[in-house]
Amino acid sequence: MTTATVATDHRLSDDQMASFVINGYHILKPDLRTGLNQEIYDALDAMSTNPGDGVLEAVPQLNQVWNSPEMVGALTSLLGPDYEMFPHRHCHRNAPGTPSQQIHQDNLNDLRIDGGQIRQPDRIDLILAMYYPQDVTSNMGPTLILPGTHVLQALPERMASQGNFRDQVIATVEAGSVVILHYDIWHAGTANTSKTVRYMLKFLFQRTSNPSVPSWNHDPSSDASIRRRLESENPMSMQRGLSAKQRHLRTRMWNRLAGDQALDLSYHDKWVGGSWN
Repeated sequence: MTTATVATDHRLSDDQMASFVINGYHILKPDLRTGLNQEIYDALDAMSTNPGDGVLEAVPQLNQVWNSPEMVGALTSLLGPDYEMFPHRHCHRNAPGTPSQQIHQDNLNDLRIDGGQIRQPDRIDLILAMYYPQDVTSNMGPTLILPGTHVLQALPERMASQGNFRDQVIATVEAGSVVILHYDIWHAGTANTSKTVRYMLKFLFQRTSNPSVPSWNHDPSSDASIRRRLESENPMSMQRGLSAKQRHLRTRMWNRLAGDQALDLSYHDKWVGGSWN
């Protein structure tokens, strides 16, 4: 799926984009037609097997979620106007009695090789979008999110043994809500202790071109306040060194998203002579 033009009132604001860069997630509730969420829930509940990557063909009503102006506006803001839907998607059926997942990343957040240079995690190239066709209360297995962890590397086996972080976010949402995550963020499904099946539809969206200008509703007069947010906010308590690295990488992420035009370029470090400058 590609997008054309999107009404600017559905794209994200500077503050919403900064919140995503800082926290690694955004929750929205598209304005869907009455009854659509229940139709999708009923269609999923009637399935005898999980359709896996074929869930969009099995439940075509999902296209109304992903093509809604609010979704297109948010994804355009984060990935550019020519973003595409990734072919992998999945229906997660969290039945009563399902235990909590281990905290994990869907991606491997590590140093990556790019044209012979080391590239730090300062990009938004792949988005995980999770749609919930029913209300999700605290006992129905809501998604747990560790805000700010999308720019930090950690050993998976070390993180998997951790739990109950003080600053974790529990995504209790209304039916029809979509939780948009940076693909590197640490998260987990929690235990479903209710008597209700909790469905979550996982879809991926990818960037197809590097940004040259902001693709959200950018107001240059907000640059100073955005810079203060990027340099000062701490979504999770952590060691000073990690916090400094986090602030450094998200400032570079913002600059990259804006095509190096929205903030002072002195904050955008480059790989020169074997070290970051």
